[in-house]
Amino acid sequence: MRLGLTTNIFSEAVGAGEVNLGGIVDFADAEGFSAIEVRDDEASLEMAELEGFVKDAAARGIEISYAVKNDMLQRGDRALIERGIERAAACGEGTVLRFLASQSALAAEGRKGYTAEEVSLVAERARAYAAAADEMEVSMALENAREPLYGDEETFCGLHDIFVEIEHSGGVPGGLGITFDPANAVFLGFCKNPTTPAQVLEFLSTHSQYIAMVHFKTTRAGKPTPVIGEADINNEALFENLARVYNGVVCVEIPPAGDLLECRRNIEASLDYLRSSGLMGYFAQKGRA
Repeated sequence: MRLGLTTNIFSEAVGAGEVNLGGIVDFADAEGFSAIEVRDDEASLEMAELEGFVKDAAARGIEISYAVKNDMLQRGDRALIERGIERAAACGEGTVLRFLASQSALAAEGRKGYTAEEVSLVAERARAYAAAADEMEVSMALENAREPLYGDEETFCGLHDIFVEIEHSGGVPGGLGITFDPANAVFLGFCKNPTTPAQVLEFLSTHSQYIAMVHFKTTRAGKPTPVIGEADINNEALFENLARVYNGVVCVEIPPAGDLLECRRNIEASLDYLRSSGLMGYFAQKGRA
């Protein structure tokens, strides 16, 4: 596997003008990261800026993925996805585009997941998006965010149910996969129906063929920690299971920090933990297979 990080960690520092994409490349290269996920919620990055960033990253041996914050049950979502596909294509052949199902559908108090009708619509649109992305040599990877991994088979549905619906309605397209975020699934106050660590590993085993990207942060007692460390989901068990079925990018996605110095410190502390715990052994060094 290869270790990456998301630009979302630096979102506040970028907003304050403390760092730009070029500076993030410099930092990632110095720290030995092999990949960067560009988080561009509205797919609004200027193409010239993105292309310059991609060229700079490629010169350092860093691969790029791309992420938008879409909502498949909202008007105008197709236009956002099309902009995202265009920008992901500019990142290189086979780029993974992280996208979402619908966070607005889960906003109401008491909602635990999607209705069966929402699952059908999300599945239909996911297939259409994947077909459009395939024409541009981009892969789509649907993330588990606020939705649960599993529904209760009666009153609400989760990500598992979406992929079951896609499978039953013609099969999962080759370019459609999952952005697997283990911590989101146990994140109290965020996930609408948090699961157990054992069910997270079960989901990984059941859907391993679809994992196209992994986001990695940690929670303790259901709350995200500012740096990666000992967690609700045992990290050794997680990586042992992950390494059996996946050989792509694991993207560090710790919470954004208030300023650039804190961003750097939190990432460096996370890397220190990975080294001291022996987890860094799961990752290839940059530039090596």
